[in-house]
Parts: sequence; structure tokens; C-alpha cells
Amino acid sequence: MGFRALLAGSATAAAALTGVLAPTMSMPASGATLSTSGDLRVGSWNLSSLSFDKDASGDHRPWLERRPVVVQQILSQKIDVLGVQEANQSKIYTSSVNLGINQYMDLKNALTNAGGHYALTNDKAYNCAKPESTYNCVYQDQGASQDNRILYNTDTLTMLRQGSRKYATQTAGKNERYFEWATFKVKATGKQFFFSNTHLDPYSAETRQGQWDEVISYTDQLHGSLPVVAVGDYNTSKFTDYAATYLPKMKRAGYGDVLNQQYAQTLVQTPRAESLVRGWINSYNGYQRDVRPYAYEDARNKVGNGIDWIFATNSLRVKQWSLVSNVNVTTLKVRGVIPSDHNMVRATLVL
Repeated sequence: MGFRALLAGSATAAAALTGVLAPTMSMPASGATLSTSGDLRVGSWNLSSLSFDKDASGDHRPWLERRPVVVQQILSQKIDVLGVQEANQSKIYTSSVNLGINQYMDLKNALTNAGGHYALTNDKAYNCAKPESTYNCVYQDQGASQDNRILYNTDTLTMLRQGSRKYATQTAGKNERYFEWATFKVKATGKQFFFSNTHLDPYSAETRQGQWDEVISYTDQLHGSLPVVAVGDYNTSKFTDYAATYLPKMKRAGYGDVLNQQYAQTLVQTPRAESLVRGWINSYNGYQRDVRPYAYEDARNKVGNGIDWIFATNSLRVKQWSLVSNVNVTTLKVRGVIPSDHNMVRATLVL
């Protein structure tokens, strides 16, 4: 639930929430999907923590009801590497999982049971000598990153290195925020790339900006000469005031938005992505079945005001950007169980 207080500084944005959807209802066979041409399918998805199961009602269903749709959408999109947020790391929610000790392990094992070949870059829950719990924690860097996790397809990618950094900028008394990263080699081509995932603080705009500066700093320190893919829930739409600073700042750092969105502009004047799949819908849906409150349904040439982002090295070709949702574009209603209060965003890049 990364949208809290998120568009408070923009009445315009609050009135214009939107995103995108791709067909997602056919289950593919597992196996390598990355082509020798260098296509790489990357994504970002805030899964909505199972810690909110106690509040689930209406179209917000508990995790075990949402999980099959989450699995189906990941597999149907043939994702090579996915950054997930709010994949809860605690082992206390035993009634909300049945395939793993916590939410991210439960998801990983559900993907395996459905025929997927996915691994976590890091499965340690906490940076403690005994990483399964914070009880009597003796600090030890395990590369853990709270509820942010990276899943990758072992048929197509080999992980080379991984780690995490806790942001120096935090909001006191709130969940600690992390930058997690990994480097991968594409099995089909031997090409390598750097991938990062994050969930910026939802409570304080000042904290978010400090953390975003750290995203840039850490990426500069860690990626070396490798191309960069940076994803996450940045709790920022293009109508958020500081997006006027940080969207250009990311591009100047060398890894701009794969859509090439500009501050407070609903039309992309110089598109980077060659194809958009229902880009008129926002990435945040708030478990609303009717997409009209968060979509430009009557102006589908506009790009939605998503808060979930994919950034990539400016020179990389972007074949497609897609927002994944099982919405009927005629009735404008989401069909079936809504898997999260965010829609997955996915891009096809060429390394």
C-alpha cells in the first residue's frame, strides 16, 4: 500500500490517476524466453503486504486469494527479472501463507509449483547473525532488504553479485527503507547488466527526495560499466512537485524513465518506448475494480500518472512498456480477483 499521502501536493494528479494493462490470462509453459537478440523483460510490482490481510474486505482479498493471480501474471509476462515491494519478510503471519515462511518465500515457491523457474537474489529476512528474526538481533550484513526483493528467471539469467544498502535518510518510527541490487549475466548472449529495486518512503516527501539522491549515488558507485535497470515504487507521480527535479536528474545520471515522461505532462512529446500497452491507466489502483477513477479512459493517447517506475540506461532500446491488469477495456472493469493495490509495470529492453 505505497500510495499513502502520495499525491497530497497535487490536486491535478489526484484528479487524473492512470496506468496500463496487458493481456494476462493465458498461462505459458516455463522455460527460457530471452532471445539471442538481447531482449530483456523487466518489471516492478508492489504486491501489497499480507500484513494487511486483517483489513481485507470487498475487492481487497487476502494474500492466499491474490497469490494465484500474482503468479499467473508474472508467468504470463515471461519476466526475466522483477523487483517486488511489500513482499513481507516476517514469519509471524502463519495463517496468511502455506508455501513458505514469509510472503516472498511463499510467492517464490508458488511460482515453482506453477512451473516457473524463479530464484530470489537474497532470501535472508533480516541483517542479523540469525537472519530469520530480529529477536536478540546481533547485527550482521546479510544483504537483506526488508520487504523489497528481486526475483529472476534462472532459465534466462545467472546472478553474479547482489547486495543492499539501508538508506541514511529515514523517517523516524517508520519501516526502514532499502536499496537492493544485483548484477546478472544473460545466458543466451553473455551480456551483463545491473538491476536495482526500491520502495521509497511513503510518509515524507523530504525523506523520499533524500532517498532518491541515494538511489543515484549508490547506482553510480555500484554499476561500473554495466547498463542499468532501476525499478521500484518511488511513491512519486509525474505531477508530484519534486518530479520536476528528479526525472531530469535520473536522465542526467544516465538512466532515464523508459517512457521519457516529463514533469506534469500527460502527453509524451518524444516517446522512448516504441510500444505502449494501455498506458492510459495508473499503476496504483487502490483495489478499485472500475478503472475510471485512475485512468484517462476518454483520452487514451495520454500516459497515466503511475508511481511505479522503470528507469534504464539512456542508450538502451525500449521495445515496449506495459501495465499488467486483467481489465476489460470496454466495460472498464477489472475481471476476477485484483492481485494488488498496484498494477505490475513491465518493459522489454534490448541490451
